[in-house]
Amino acid sequence: EAGRQMGCPQAADCYPEVVGRGRGDVLALLPRLLGPDFPHEPFMELRSRLATERMEREGVPVKEGAREVLEFLQSRQMPLALATSTYYDRTIYRLEHSGLGRYFQAVVTGDQVSKSKPDPEIYQLACQALGTAPSRTLAIEDSRNGILSAHAAGMPVVMVPDLIPPAPELERLLFRRCTSLLEVRELLDHLLT
Repeated sequence: EAGRQMGCPQAADCYPEVVGRGRGDVLALLPRLLGPDFPHEPFMELRSRLATERMEREGVPVKEGAREVLEFLQSRQMPLALATSTYYDRTIYRLEHSGLGRYFQAVVTGDQVSKSKPDPEIYQLACQALGTAPSRTLAIEDSRNGILSAHAAGMPVVMVPDLIPPAPELERLLFRRCTSLLEVRELLDHLLT
């Protein structure tokens, strides 16, 4: 929508390249993706404003199955961290307004790391915050950059495709690919019994 309003609908084509990355990395990539004359900062500000207005109007969207997975893991007393490239204030807003914040013992955000996904730093910090070994900590991801990040951190990764279909080169990095978070809940039930 931001691209359309700014007369650049092709901005949406860049989404697969930038999803999962922090704001700084996105701003650094946009000149290469959309050209040096594209108004990068105004675009990011408009995109952010539109997303905030939509959340205020419609509520924070919650992916189907998210509550079921989190309830299941909480019932098993599994430590949970959220590792998101979104900045802290926006993340906390979303967690509070979705009711999902109570499930996480740790939250690591894009403004708390020096390098964003696909760098492993965010997942390394999440594991440190939980006190868990990466090899024994499952990452659930929906983006290429997130999968690369978690895999580089030494974590088994479950992909639940969302807006971006799974790429063949990512398949070898996955522990499993699930079609939904409800399927992830079934997988976890199997793994933890």
